[in-house]
Amino acid sequence: MLRRSTLAGTVAALAALGPGAADARAQSPPDFLFRTPAVSLGLRGGYAVARASGEVFNDTREWFTVGRRDFDSPSFGGQLAVRIRPRLDLAVDVSVANTRAPSEYNDWWDGDELPIEQETEFQRVPLTFGVKAYFKDRGRQVGRFAWVPARWAPYVGAAAGWVWYRFEQSGDFVDFETLEVFPDTFISRGRAPTLHLYGGADWSLGPQFFLTGEARYAWASADMGGDFGLYDPVDLSGLQATVGFSVRF
Repeated sequence: MLRRSTLAGTVAALAALGPGAADARAQSPPDFLFRTPAVSLGLRGGYAVARASGEVFNDTREWFTVGRRDFDSPSFGGQLAVRIRPRLDLAVDVSVANTRAPSEYNDWWDGDELPIEQETEFQRVPLTFGVKAYFKDRGRQVGRFAWVPARWAPYVGAAAGWVWYRFEQSGDFVDFETLEVFPDTFISRGRAPTLHLYGGADWSLGPQFFLTGEARYAWASADMGGDFGLYDPVDLSGLQATVGFSVRF
């Protein structure tokens, strides 16, 4: 009788726990998607290193207390990628890199022996369309209804598009004919074609989310206009390194 009552109690306890355990399993997120993702959308941040060569940058460094690395800046952007093959995506990228470098004349002071100060702003906004090729599968299909992501997937890519730029200097300047100091703002803005080559890797955080680390180099130069119309084309090339968070659908 004791054995029978103990067995009956155990069966009753398991029966009572059964639905709750099943509900807990049903509420836990799965480690797979129900289909192969077709689109990914991500946001990234990092740092952009400007090559900053050419006439306008050389003159700025010669006249003012500005160094080559003062044209580097944080960079922020995003990417929309559409899968067209298991290891190939079409990608649209946009980013913004903007820096402001305060300075003063190297060899000139005003009548009170105070520094003559100004600020140089340099902004680049590239928009590119390209392809991204992976070296390995980004996941595997299990049966008919489950897709399991790989832990990581390296890639390379190439893109082309347009880059918009703005180069501005504002503050106090010297008229070298009269030696007078005057306030003013000088601006050049425009756009030019650009070519990007890049490489990186995706690290899965789960079936839907992943981190991306990427480095890319951009080539571009644009005619200067506005107050800098007599200058040679401005150099818009440079290296960019970013880390971002993405979601796949």
